[in-house]
Amino acid sequence: MHSEVLVIGAGPTGSTAAGCLAGHHDVMIIEEHDTPGLPIQCAGLITPRAMPEFARGSLINKIRGAKIHSPLGFTLTLDARDTKALVVDRARFDECLFHNSVDLGAEPLTGAKVRAVKAVDGHVRIEARVENNIQEFEGTVLIGCDGYRSIARSAAGIRGPRHMLSGFQVDLIGVEHDPDFVNLYMGNNVAPGFFAWSIPAGDRVRVGLCVWKSDDSPSVYLKKLLSRPEFRGGKKISSSAGKIPIGAAKTAICGNILLAGDAACHAKPLSGGGVFTGIRGAQLASECASRYLTTMQEDELWKYDRMWKDDFGRELASAFRIRKVFVSLSDKKMDRALRMFDDPEMLSLLRDRGDIDYPSSLSPYVLKLAPKLAHFSPQLIESLLK
Repeated sequence: MHSEVLVIGAGPTGSTAAGCLAGHHDVMIIEEHDTPGLPIQCAGLITPRAMPEFARGSLINKIRGAKIHSPLGFTLTLDARDTKALVVDRARFDECLFHNSVDLGAEPLTGAKVRAVKAVDGHVRIEARVENNIQEFEGTVLIGCDGYRSIARSAAGIRGPRHMLSGFQVDLIGVEHDPDFVNLYMGNNVAPGFFAWSIPAGDRVRVGLCVWKSDDSPSVYLKKLLSRPEFRGGKKISSSAGKIPIGAAKTAICGNILLAGDAACHAKPLSGGGVFTGIRGAQLASECASRYLTTMQEDELWKYDRMWKDDFGRELASAFRIRKVFVSLSDKKMDRALRMFDDPEMLSLLRDRGDIDYPSSLSPYVLKLAPKLAHFSPQLIESLLK
């Protein structure tokens, strides 16, 4: 069976790619699970840019700020006074995007486990297990949106992530919380190398964390976090675990294979979020694939690398450098860093100009604190300047 475009993965990234192309090209979207969106492996906190109008039925809550708790007891409150993030039912969100791509004309194939990807004579061939049978599918272009263990990436010979975060999360009911704010918890005894979070999601709170080192167990640290007074009365109703690949390769394309989302290691190193960069990458990859299918000029595909780097690639690179600085910080230095931002002028700046998707836009303003930051960490100054 031949299609112009094969898309592997029906998460937000893959469904966006399929939806962008389906109205103009013959597209098949292949998903290993019977139901896209399950199992859930995400905190479900996205930016408004990542929410298409047709998926607003998945919206649970709107977030206007964050309370960041230092390891030494200081709390920095960031209040934007308007919506900065959205909490979604992630399974329903994924389902909305998937069904939209199908409604636009993409051919769905669920319950299909891709076993092999191979480039053959200017085309891409996929071997998949479908209902205990091995089937082959062929496409002119393949867009790999198949997550951090991407078979498409392996077939393309593109290196994997520079680092892998490990995360664990539970949903609690019976916990009091401010619906307007997420809480972030810092500290080497809380979530070493990263942070923990609690996200208000309607009648429940999502509490989770990631750790930097592969030999650290996120579930062990989460158990300790849940012993805090604010969570003690909560009842766990679900849990999930996952990996977040950070540190993208220099390229996300090889021949007729393009990568987007976690397959391309495009998650944000500072927050771990990947929905926006996945959707944006899918839009750009689809644009290049469509132009290639129209012109059959290979350079149209290769433009994808320049486009994603210009759009969000520099953000990812800068964020990775900053993340590496913070991994080495002591609890005392983390506390000092947060206190530096507890300044009326800086809080106003964060409120008025802060952008979760493009945080480097704040760098010129943050560098006004250069004397303090230089004393605190010369490496951080260097990261902001690059």
